[in-house]
Amino acid sequence: MMLSVALSGCSGVSMPMGSDDMETPLVLTGSIPSASDVAFSDVGVGDRTVIAQALTPVFQGDTSNLPTEENSLRWTNPSSGNSGNIRKLSLDGLADTGCVNFQTTANTIAGIRLYNGTACRDLSQRVQITSLSMSEA
Repeated sequence: MMLSVALSGCSGVSMPMGSDDMETPLVLTGSIPSASDVAFSDVGVGDRTVIAQALTPVFQGDTSNLPTEENSLRWTNPSSGNSGNIRKLSLDGLADTGCVNFQTTANTIAGIRLYNGTACRDLSQRVQITSLSMSEA
């Protein structure tokens, strides 16, 4: 009886029941960083918010400033000093899924890199970057 009481004091387990923590990528191994791990460390939450704001007019039906080969859609985050150009934007899934795929450069302290991403509306209808990974090209 005493043993079971003593052991029950050590059996408490605590875990979060729900989280909207978009800052911590799910990394199952620490051996080789994935393209999304690299993107997460280079392009932070603040930068992703600025990219989403640059894409917001597209979700509101304004297609007058869609990026082209000659004219990219520029974003700048004054807080981080990072900037980039959204070069490609695919509206193919917008009507069906409410999401767009895009390609952007990011000029960060790590250098200039190319990223592929997806932006969607969240439950409150705000545009959010739902995925971002370093481009293989």
